[in-house]
Amino acid sequence: MLTAERYVALLNHYSVPNISEPREVEVALEDLTNLFHCTERNVKLIIRKLQEESLIQWSPGRGRGHRSRLIFQVNRESFLLDFAQRLAKKGEYREAFEFLHQQEEDKAVLENFIHWLNDQFGVEQLTAGKSCKDIFRLPVYRAPLTLDPAKLFYGFDAHLVRQLFDRLVQYDSDQGQVNPMIAHHWDHNEAATEWTFHLRKGVRFHHGKELTAEDVAFTFNRLHNESMNDWLLSTMDRVEAVDPRTVKMVLTQPNWLLPRLLCSSCASIVPADLLSRDPNAYWQLPSGTGPFRLSHWSDNRMDLDVNPTYFLGRAYLDGVSLVFLPDNIPNSSRLKWEQLIGNDSRLPAKAGCDWQKIETLCKGCSLITWNRNKKGPHQSLSFRQAVNLMIDRQGMIAHSGKPGYPARSFIPLGDPSLAFYRHDPAAARQLLEESGYKGEPIRIVTSHTERDDIEWIRTQCASIGIPVEIEYCDKTKMAQTADISKDADGILTTLVFADDEVCELESLLQQDSSIHQHMPQELRQWMNGIVNEVLASPSGERRRALLQQIEHRLLEEAQVLFLVHRLLNIYVHPSIKGVAINNLGWIDFKEIWLTSPHPAV
Repeated sequence: MLTAERYVALLNHYSVPNISEPREVEVALEDLTNLFHCTERNVKLIIRKLQEESLIQWSPGRGRGHRSRLIFQVNRESFLLDFAQRLAKKGEYREAFEFLHQQEEDKAVLENFIHWLNDQFGVEQLTAGKSCKDIFRLPVYRAPLTLDPAKLFYGFDAHLVRQLFDRLVQYDSDQGQVNPMIAHHWDHNEAATEWTFHLRKGVRFHHGKELTAEDVAFTFNRLHNESMNDWLLSTMDRVEAVDPRTVKMVLTQPNWLLPRLLCSSCASIVPADLLSRDPNAYWQLPSGTGPFRLSHWSDNRMDLDVNPTYFLGRAYLDGVSLVFLPDNIPNSSRLKWEQLIGNDSRLPAKAGCDWQKIETLCKGCSLITWNRNKKGPHQSLSFRQAVNLMIDRQGMIAHSGKPGYPARSFIPLGDPSLAFYRHDPAAARQLLEESGYKGEPIRIVTSHTERDDIEWIRTQCASIGIPVEIEYCDKTKMAQTADISKDADGILTTLVFADDEVCELESLLQQDSSIHQHMPQELRQWMNGIVNEVLASPSGERRRALLQQIEHRLLEEAQVLFLVHRLLNIYVHPSIKGVAINNLGWIDFKEIWLTSPHPAV
């Protein structure tokens, strides 16, 4: 990198135009010592290095007053593009983009680099003898925080866990029912306080060991005792392996929702043998039972290889390679292939009219949660209501350029385009006056992905005299909400629901959920009582009504300000089939298949 920067410094210093022929200039060593801020001896070392890389020719001046001659061997555009490509091939994508963005006058080079990088993604066919492997390479702008099911916080991490691991059961949102997965059958006693799960035979972890009831019991005890997602098994008293194929769970109270809870990615089954032996080594390259196994995981890349003996049927793809790109790349520099997993609503650059657009409404929403365990103007109900009435959701949607609908609940209900929300600046000003607000600033914490929305909200609040201080956190810190919630007046985040009831409960009960962290004690105790009724009810309609009670109180107290339900759009190349957006907002790699012969991608 240093050699490249020095060559660019020389090009800039001597204003060398972008021409194809070598360019000669006269040079004094004294000029170069000033340019590189080093001694004449070090300048000579730099020159030698540039010569070794065939970037320059150097003819030293002989005698006093004779200047040296420097010939630039590589023109500017070719050098910049080649160097960025070499960085990318080594996996140093962040460094490549940072290097090119430093050369602001060379926008054509950046465009050429993006075009080249686009061609590195998509379908790659690897031929060995008579066999041919289909590898799908995709750019990702968010590396996973964890692959430990018990520590899941983000939707992308949960999506990857579902490619590598399996649960006892899985939820079919289209049919509204729980279906078998590792467990082929389950039953319960009359009170729903004892549940028995019967396991399939022949389900094997990627390292070869057959899954047994001991692995299930180990997984659930670990989830119950050691994790931020212990709320999933809050009613569990004990779990036992009755025999190698039978697991029995005894509860402290009736829980008719248990099978739905066990559909969560957090309840994915992990191997007791490897985790008990060396947990640190295991999580570097974890072994599950899923349709793909993890073969490589580094800061730059993750490789998934197909599990050829997967018990629910082999995936078509032979492998998936996820390349981690820096998340601060400007939107104008992003790649067309990210549309397959990036949830971006814009048409990819240079995408032809034959690309298929797939659109779905995200289950979940963006929201602000107020920290009522901290002193400040937000302790006033009138203040919180004033902010709620001041936020123009339709304007915020237009400002971000990302299509969606105003939200009045966690989950879109009915036709979202008919959703009613109130934007009333006059009423907001009146409520603000009633609150006794003195003009203190409020501090809202959010992630960089919410930048457009929070900037819109800051402008809206400023128009009625509320200054908003914004703190941006990276995804690691945002996942540790407990560490930042005490100091924040509010947190702006986006929730994505894979399973309606389960994810709604997760947002309310998970230890690191900002909603859970920010509730006052009295509200939290009331909510826990309602949740117990939810779990004890065999009626889906009654459970829905009880959850709506919680939601209505959050609305009435303006504890949570619901903002927007987003539309998720992806654009798919015509050679790729089987692409659909799952409830986590991503595509399941197992369902993808490719046409043959493959069109050029």
